[in-house]
Amino acid sequence: MLDGQQVLLPFKKAEALLYCLALKKTISREQAANLLWDSDDSQVAKKNLRHTLYTIKKTFDLELIVSPKKHLLTLNPELSYDIDYDNFMKNCDFSLCDGELMQGFSLKNADAFENWLDMERTELKEYYLRQLYDSMIHAAGKDVPETESLFAKYVKKDPLDERVYQLMMECYQRNGLYYKGIKVYQNISKLLNAELRIAPCNELAQLHRELLSAWTQSSTEEPEQPMVHVIGRKEEMQYLMKSYRSFLLGTPTAIFVLGDNGVGKTYLINHFFDSIGEDSCIVLKTICFQEEREFILQPWNTIMLQLDQYIRSHNISVPANYMNHINTLFPLFGDRPLSVQVPEDIMISYNYRTTRNSVLKLFSLVGEETPIILFFDNIQFMDNLSLELLSLIIRERNPNIMCICTCLDVQPPQLQKQINALLREKFATQLLLEPFSEQVVKDILVDRLGPDALNDQIIRHIYQDSEGNGFFLDLLMSYLTQDAGASGVHMPTNPQDILLARLEELSTDSRQLLDTISVCPESITLDIVEYIFNRNTLEIIELTDDLKQRSLIREKVSDGQIRFQFRHAKMQDFVHSQLSPSKRRLLHARVANYYEEAAELVRNNSWYQRVIYHYAQAGNDAKVLQYKILSLSDYSRFNYELYPILQLQKDSALKAPKQLTKYFDELTAELVRLYNYQPNALDFAEMETWLYLVIGKYCISQGQYKKGLDAIHRSLSHAEYLEEHPQMHIACLRQLTFYGIQVGDTGLMCENIQKSMEIAKENRLGIDYAIECRLYGLYLLMCGRYDESREQLNQAINRFESASLDAQNYVLNLAACYNYLGELERKQQNFEHSLEYYDRALEICSDRKYPKNPTFYSNQARALLAMGKKEQAADRFFTANKLYDASSILVGRGITKSYCALLYAAEGNFKDSKLLLAEAERHAQILASPMSLGILERIKAILIKNYPEEFTDVIPEGYEACCANAEKHMGHLPGAYELYLPLELADMTI
Repeated sequence: MLDGQQVLLPFKKAEALLYCLALKKTISREQAANLLWDSDDSQVAKKNLRHTLYTIKKTFDLELIVSPKKHLLTLNPELSYDIDYDNFMKNCDFSLCDGELMQGFSLKNADAFENWLDMERTELKEYYLRQLYDSMIHAAGKDVPETESLFAKYVKKDPLDERVYQLMMECYQRNGLYYKGIKVYQNISKLLNAELRIAPCNELAQLHRELLSAWTQSSTEEPEQPMVHVIGRKEEMQYLMKSYRSFLLGTPTAIFVLGDNGVGKTYLINHFFDSIGEDSCIVLKTICFQEEREFILQPWNTIMLQLDQYIRSHNISVPANYMNHINTLFPLFGDRPLSVQVPEDIMISYNYRTTRNSVLKLFSLVGEETPIILFFDNIQFMDNLSLELLSLIIRERNPNIMCICTCLDVQPPQLQKQINALLREKFATQLLLEPFSEQVVKDILVDRLGPDALNDQIIRHIYQDSEGNGFFLDLLMSYLTQDAGASGVHMPTNPQDILLARLEELSTDSRQLLDTISVCPESITLDIVEYIFNRNTLEIIELTDDLKQRSLIREKVSDGQIRFQFRHAKMQDFVHSQLSPSKRRLLHARVANYYEEAAELVRNNSWYQRVIYHYAQAGNDAKVLQYKILSLSDYSRFNYELYPILQLQKDSALKAPKQLTKYFDELTAELVRLYNYQPNALDFAEMETWLYLVIGKYCISQGQYKKGLDAIHRSLSHAEYLEEHPQMHIACLRQLTFYGIQVGDTGLMCENIQKSMEIAKENRLGIDYAIECRLYGLYLLMCGRYDESREQLNQAINRFESASLDAQNYVLNLAACYNYLGELERKQQNFEHSLEYYDRALEICSDRKYPKNPTFYSNQARALLAMGKKEQAADRFFTANKLYDASSILVGRGITKSYCALLYAAEGNFKDSKLLLAEAERHAQILASPMSLGILERIKAILIKNYPEEFTDVIPEGYEACCANAEKHMGHLPGAYELYLPLELADMTI
């Protein structure tokens, strides 16, 4: 700028020269030439410098740069200059140094200048930070706003300097602003964890503890965090705030807020959250609905979705195995496109215990960064698995997790037992909300309506009618405010009359719409309302606006859909209870119809549960049974298939084996009952085929072979139905093939594979044919026909790789083909070559972010061990063992645990060796696989031979008997070289 007018130089190196002089005041000609033209020879550089000086003089039309001596350049001292750099250095005006030095300026092909500029920027930044730090020291004792301003400027330049965080926290501590100091610590803790994965230094941690202690002990509220005033609940709010402070101090905290319906439990907690400010913690909220009690883990699904959003938005790193495990329970959690773990030839469902533990570890991991508050509203409607998980979270006593639950003061027996145990063992406390007293009711009315609005007689009447219940009191006040001259209004005489009075105010159309909304427990979408309600969209919106203005419903947008829900659960229950039986059935049936006909909805577990619920409310037992069977069938496609067909956005309700067995019996009994009483209500051949197929899948996968085979043959008895549904026919035959794989019955395998291939070929079922090709390749492998097996497996690979995009759901079958090719080479003792195929199988799963398969690792380990690579083999065996423990996969489990028992014994760890040997025996006996039993017996022989004093008590049959058993089980199997595992394996050191 020259005299307030902008001057533009024709090229950037002229600007650069001026900037250099503005900073350094005087430089030599040689320095200037070397800075700006370091790649040119000296003569060219000097020539360029002279040209640049001339250009500057001509542009400014004055002698801006002079030479007091021939070899020096300086700014003309006869002129006056206003340079931000000089002003900052002279006055420490921090506002002049918001950005970096010469921000955005750079020169191409001038490395010397860029290096010089970097150095100058660094020096200025360090000087700037030193000045800021010194200023903070002087201001920290007396001027909080000034210190905050300096602190903000400092961390903008250097956000990881713990010294300034300490100064800021000490400033807040001296001024009694404890909560602000705690927030500063939380910010640096979060930043250090995200950037460096480290915790703040000991000095900051100690200061944080002091701040928490001071804040907790403080008897007055701080100005920056005022407690929201709730009339009649002052003591309860103080209790919650004191508990919250104790939680921030590191005390594990869980509170059950108990009280009658409508007493104000949720209202109180919402005001508590308003008081604390939800930015100090991660607050995850969910509501439990009575109608969703049968929806397994539904409350936790809402919590996990919120946690997933937080993890994504804050880029928190979560171990992949946690994500994989959790995804089996909560399919929408994380970004993995699958909902289940993948097995080798058998059930893939994770153990609930393992998955549950991953959820606990995830909360612990996230809580280390920012404290978490979990809020569960109305846990009297929580399903048993959700309740169990909540109880475990509380019993973990994690200091970074606070649990708040609302519940009726009279609970179901199971819940009452859990709460009493937690209270008795001091894992939790309770806060009982009593109805308002008459004086509190008066205070509330005065606050809402004004001191002169009501006389004492009406106030007493309102108290008696509302019984001090917050919900009824709110309704009565709404009733009064809508009618002028309250003294002359006819008051309702009991709680039910209060509710009826609110409904009688509505027009016929508004009441009908409210009736429609009441049939969906959580919320109802606008699409469903339009489907059921015989009005156009505009009319519906106008009616909903009327209901919103009357504080009966609220509107929200979720997943891109407009939804309506009641503001108070008690009102929804009442409206629903007022429906005539015929109207209630009709409305629920129409909602179920909507779900059936809406093609855009994903048919996941939530979809099935809603359809089942609405048909149950509609009294349609046949439809309820149909969808229960179809839901279970969908679940089984992921959990009990040989290699499951994976589909996006599918999820499942996890059921423990005992629950499943009982559930099968219930469904079978219901099917028989309906067949006897409503023979035309369902296609019973279809339903029986589907149901017994699921039972057969589960039982065969768990080694319950007789029950499983009986079920499959029951499905196969419906020949006419199967002829019309070839894929179902193949699915039944495939279960017989799986049974043959597990017990080594190659004849049964061949028979059913050939039948399936013929059906698939006749009906042009390309993917099913490819799967049968793979299974036929496995059959040939088990028979020792290796060349034919290789040809068949390669044919299957070609079919899978050339399949359409939709067939990528079958990609796990592709990985299985490569695993079988690895087995083919390993059985021929081409171990090096086999490793290439195992690597390819694992790579396919890894490339597509599919879960790791324990059998792939176990087979790879067997090849490595045979090659003498004992350390690598041990690593793969232990990896496989961990994956087996995290799943319910049976195939290969006994083999892996047998080898791990041997490895532990070689290390001298006989305790774990015996434990794993017992597990190996149990699983091998369940599966009844000749290979598993044979390897188990051979390893038992090695152990008893080398460590008789350690294993005599657990292997009483002795060495010779074990060798004979091994020969009996796998002596006839092709490629069973492990029958001759050397005794020296016991001497290996890992």
